Amino acid sequence: MDIRRVKLSEHKNATVLSNDLVRAIIQDHNGRVVEFSATNIHGGWVNCNKLHKFPFSKDTVLQEGFYYDRTSRLTEFLYGCQLHIDDSEDKKKREEVERETEKEKINSNIAASDLGDILIERDLNTRNENKNEFVESLFEHNRISWIVQRYGSDQKTGAAWVLSVNSSTGIHSKWGAKRLDILLPHQPVIYSATYLKNKGDFDIKADLGYDNSLSPPFLESGCIINCSSTAWNVAETAVKELSSTRVNCCDNKPFPLDKAPFKDGSKGDIRVIPGINGTSDVLYGVPSNKDTKHQWVSVINPRQQMFYLAFTPAKDLLEDIDVPLTYSTLVMDLGGRTNQPWALYDGGTCNEFSLHVGASTTCFGDSATITLKPGEVKRVLYGRALNSYDNTRMGNNFTSFESFNHNIVLKRTKSNIVIPSDPKFETIKEICGRIIDFDD
Repeated sequence: MDIRRVKLSEHKNATVLSNDLVRAIIQDHNGRVVEFSATNIHGGWVNCNKLHKFPFSKDTVLQEGFYYDRTSRLTEFLYGCQLHIDDSEDKKKREEVERETEKEKINSNIAASDLGDILIERDLNTRNENKNEFVESLFEHNRISWIVQRYGSDQKTGAAWVLSVNSSTGIHSKWGAKRLDILLPHQPVIYSATYLKNKGDFDIKADLGYDNSLSPPFLESGCIINCSSTAWNVAETAVKELSSTRVNCCDNKPFPLDKAPFKDGSKGDIRVIPGINGTSDVLYGVPSNKDTKHQWVSVINPRQQMFYLAFTPAKDLLEDIDVPLTYSTLVMDLGGRTNQPWALYDGGTCNEFSLHVGASTTCFGDSATITLKPGEVKRVLYGRALNSYDNTRMGNNFTSFESFNHNIVLKRTKSNIVIPSDPKFETIKEICGRIIDFDD
């Protein structure tokens, strides 16, 4: 196990969490995971996360003055862990109370926040941004940045962790949030636990989602998607953002990924990544009744013999404090975005080839679904695994997902992939109990 601080650039620092299997680099400011890497079957380290290199952004996402999200606010929605707080009802009632007591009106100007491993760098000093119809309702002008509060090792489990907290721009914030990223010894999994607390006197609403942008060298043609969700739909609110789609959404009927309806009237298997075909699709799926313990999405690379797995607790593992991530999400960017920043100019050649794998409490931010009563605390748990496997048969995908106390097993007849992990998040909850405290 190793935990250390590194300097990425003049104004950007990060925390490195690593063990004998994986390495995660979590940047300060917004807690972004700019690297999540493991070794492939050939012994080389592979970062599965996408580091964007747009034509007008100088070098990389680590470069100073990175402004590409001015062009399209959809970039902010796609990467990382997003948290949106709707405290409009709380504000309304609070203002009524203040008018009655003839106190000075307090305007906290807190309506939304950025949280997590977001693979973009916002210019927090500017308000001159183009608006995007798809996510305009999610992101207001005044935002809350996230900073690292502390980091360290857990003596009992040997885990390495980094704690990020919301840095409110308003002194009258009526809510708080904390996020703990954890790496356990001998496990190829990075865990994330996000806690929300209502500090006000009235109910507030929120929605939250995780997204990971997979890209080359991990993502290649021939990669295979698998998931717990059996019924999928096209996110119609996102169609406005796409210049070319492959899947038809006219009838709005749920479909399995292996029988997706195409625009030409045929059906096909979209679980296999075809390579760059000039299309982009945004899909969401609901949990299946077959797996009541976990909601998960996996991507297997048969050439490099690597797998990526994202999982979160389902209804059988949820406690009163837990919030389920109801929707699985897939954003398949296969060269179909011809607008900036994915192209050099609007209508130009798309430079995007990525697969966004995620889960959220809402269908791409349609409405706020988490309600927190005064003083109430809610929690969201999420895990991401990355590693290689030895059995080449597993490159043809697996047929069953099983979890035990200390392992997740992906099975295909007599073959399997065993992932040392904490599938019930029991150890993660214990560590959170020792670290998370809203009174500090």
